[in-house]
Amino acid sequence: MSTNRFLLIKALGKSIWTDVDHVMCQLFAAELTERIPIVYWGMESIYSISMDTNAYEFFFEPVSQYTVHDLTRKEYTFYPPVWKAENLLAEDTDRLKMENRDLNSLMKSEASVVVSDVFYPLRALIPWIKKGHWAYGKTPYQIYRQLFDKYLKLQPEVKKEIHKFVNTHPNFRDEKPIIGVHVRGNAIANEVAQIYNLNEFYKPNIWQFVVRYNARHLFLITDSAKVLRQYKRLYGMQGLLINSDSKKMPFKERIATCLIDYPNKRHKGVELIKDTIEIIKDTYLAVQCDFFIGNGYSSLSNTVMRLRDWPETNIKLLY
Repeated sequence: MSTNRFLLIKALGKSIWTDVDHVMCQLFAAELTERIPIVYWGMESIYSISMDTNAYEFFFEPVSQYTVHDLTRKEYTFYPPVWKAENLLAEDTDRLKMENRDLNSLMKSEASVVVSDVFYPLRALIPWIKKGHWAYGKTPYQIYRQLFDKYLKLQPEVKKEIHKFVNTHPNFRDEKPIIGVHVRGNAIANEVAQIYNLNEFYKPNIWQFVVRYNARHLFLITDSAKVLRQYKRLYGMQGLLINSDSKKMPFKERIATCLIDYPNKRHKGVELIKDTIEIIKDTYLAVQCDFFIGNGYSSLSNTVMRLRDWPETNIKLLY
């Protein structure tokens, strides 16, 4: 692989697992175009503290030995043409106009540095797979599995939070099998009109796993205090319920750059980092469960599916 062909992967400014999905897809694009990937979550990320920090590395290890600063060289060429050595750390506030950002142009560019700050799903990249590549003939799920295993490495501080929970919750550690359940609350009501009906489908599916596999516990992940109270009422008295002590705040979209009139109005990166580590912790704890029931519209539930080779009988996403 040439050492002067790079793909700089910026944040979308979305929630943690939505932005990680974008990173995984673009890491795949980097492989297909034989570019060295660099992930840089700068001021476009809701987790950003300053232009000098890479918010991706608050949570995950770098994907290559290079950083964004290695790209700020005058002799390098850039694509889309809005980018140059002097503005790589900034955000293109017009990126959603999609100028020079069609997938064909991004994949075929001969520039030294291609910058990716818009989302293309993994399925859109499949036609670019050449015969002989490891992904040739594989399903999107199989490709995701290899990408997550290869590239997504937790920072030690995040791993520590996961181990701390396991070590301080003997029911989670010792009493198997456990059903992991991710239930969205009002945060998704505007995205999926039938969300309240969808949440009702959890109960019969949970009961099937409990009866069929003699599940001992239910590990609940939710951003809704109402859902938590409901599950405590249904499963708490039977000693089934294990709920994370994480704070689950409904995700709020970042304020559009055009509406900013002072720096702190934009977002509170520092305040979000600890809560986001808790979300990552819960996601990886769900992966350790024996069974999982999740929301098919949720990036968290889809990440749980992609982080492990689940038997088809052990995982169900509801739509």
